[in-house]
Amino acid sequence: MNSDAAHRWYLIHDSSFDSERAAAWVAAAELVLVPFAERESIAAGARVLLWLGDEQIRELGDLVLAREWVIGLLVHPEARAACAALGVKGNPAQLIEHYQAAEPIDADALTCNGELVFSSVVIGSVLSLRPYDINRPQSNWSLLRGALKGLGKLTLGSYRLTTAKEQTVNMGALGLMAVAHTQSSLVGRRFDANLSIADGRVSLLALAPRSILAYLWMVLRVLLPGKISLSRLPGSLALVQSERLHLESTGGFEYLLDGKPVHAAELDLVVQPGGLCLLPGPALAPRSEGSKPSSRETVRLNHVPVDDAARAMTGKHLPLFNHASEEEYRELFISLRENARASSSYQVLMVLSVMLALAGLYANSAPVIIGAMILAPLMSPIMSLAMGLARSDTALLRGAVRTLAIGTAWGLGCAVVLAWLMPFDLATAEMQARMSPTLLDLMVAVISGIAGAYAHSREEIAKSLAGVAIAVALVPPLSVAGIGLGWGDWQMARGALLLLTTNMVGIALAASLTFLVLGFAPFTRARKGLGVSLALAALISIPLYVAYDHLVERSRLEERVPEGRFQVLDQAVYVSHVRATLGDPPLVSVIVSSAERLENAHLDELKQLISEQVGHEIQLEAQLNIRR
Repeated sequence: MNSDAAHRWYLIHDSSFDSERAAAWVAAAELVLVPFAERESIAAGARVLLWLGDEQIRELGDLVLAREWVIGLLVHPEARAACAALGVKGNPAQLIEHYQAAEPIDADALTCNGELVFSSVVIGSVLSLRPYDINRPQSNWSLLRGALKGLGKLTLGSYRLTTAKEQTVNMGALGLMAVAHTQSSLVGRRFDANLSIADGRVSLLALAPRSILAYLWMVLRVLLPGKISLSRLPGSLALVQSERLHLESTGGFEYLLDGKPVHAAELDLVVQPGGLCLLPGPALAPRSEGSKPSSRETVRLNHVPVDDAARAMTGKHLPLFNHASEEEYRELFISLRENARASSSYQVLMVLSVMLALAGLYANSAPVIIGAMILAPLMSPIMSLAMGLARSDTALLRGAVRTLAIGTAWGLGCAVVLAWLMPFDLATAEMQARMSPTLLDLMVAVISGIAGAYAHSREEIAKSLAGVAIAVALVPPLSVAGIGLGWGDWQMARGALLLLTTNMVGIALAASLTFLVLGFAPFTRARKGLGVSLALAALISIPLYVAYDHLVERSRLEERVPEGRFQVLDQAVYVSHVRATLGDPPLVSVIVSSAERLENAHLDELKQLISEQVGHEIQLEAQLNIRR
């Protein structure tokens, strides 16, 4: 290397350079001015500052690599991409002072079809990103606006990708982004420190959501604070890292090279490790210090559509919900088809679970009833029913309804027979708890249906189905309904059957919607079945709403009844255990404790006091206790 060249500073400039206005800082830095046309006169190893636009800097790229110049940029009005990539901002005098004190860094040189890339190559639609401009940073709001444009017209393109080690990937993608430097794009800056300026590989991010909901989640994830880990990428993102990538697409494609639109049939992205010796700008903070070139390739595809799935999705508008893969659907459908059969094991478990539930109800034992919930097999045919509704599958619906009917018949039959045999005719607290369903029970059923459908569709969490069965409690209300029929208590049977129907309809409706969202059924097929489910849910919601309204009114009434110690005529009394029953007038039941026996006058005074607190006339039912 020429030692004189190594210590001298050169400034290559274009015709826009004003030497008179720049005379002071040029002289202070002892710069040698070199017009762009005479660029080849500079010797190898020189320190070269550039007053050039992006296109001239690209044209200079081969010469920079060949002569191993140490390069620094000055802010030029037409060099926005290059300045953003190197963190260059400030006036020339400040920049030159910074460069003279800065240590050069070795950075990879990324080329796209032979052209030097400063920030990124964007192919297709990647959240409507433009190259990052350090002087005009893209805000989250502007990114969100761009990402939501044309939301209903999002279409995956078909791409064939080949790595340096001849790995081939056929994928469908909304867009792809090759990152030259992680600080040069808003997406690049969202990732953790594993994307390096000098790791010897080009990093290609592919955005390939399978649905509009997945796309919106990806947009939200990019906008949220915090870094996205490359080891745990969101499902809609794929990452490919290699020394060289070849990309092709039928009919070619448009891409943005640092914001410049280009059309090509094929694309070659090539990295020259450590090819650029750069003077970093003041705003450049390399992501990883001392990183070394790596020959290891990374192909992390996650849940992006490839091969057959890609061919099925490309060229079509993204659906609102994700479509499950053929393999996912096949495995789940086989399982649900089997669950829709009233097998001998299903019937045996049904009888055993009902008998266990009856024992718990008569013994007023919650743990025994919970055991019956876990043992009960009713959840499986309801899931089959939900899938039948979602896909309008008549055979699956018929099988699931038949299996549920058989299970319900076994449950009612066992309960009726046991009610005749047992010498009891008073409902326990556990029985009473299942005789007055409200909208809250429907909410529990809906949540359980979502959880059940999700658990069935994910083999790795199928063990949580026991928890779902406990939450929704199908067998206890079935058993209570049978007891009510056996005793001839029609109000008891009606309330328990309403709770059972609420649970079944709520689970089936919510599970159908969940299967729809998870992509196991198209909306056009699900419309009829969901309509029937919604109609049934609306029908049973009427008595549930009435019961819920009564529950709220009774709770408010009980809150207004005074409790605790206070004076009634000449006696100090203690009122507790308030219970209210709606009526005209409502009945208020209380336990009244006192040191002396209370007379009718005391009770009349207590009734008057409670009526004033409640705001209207009541009936009083008081249990009198002597406390000494």
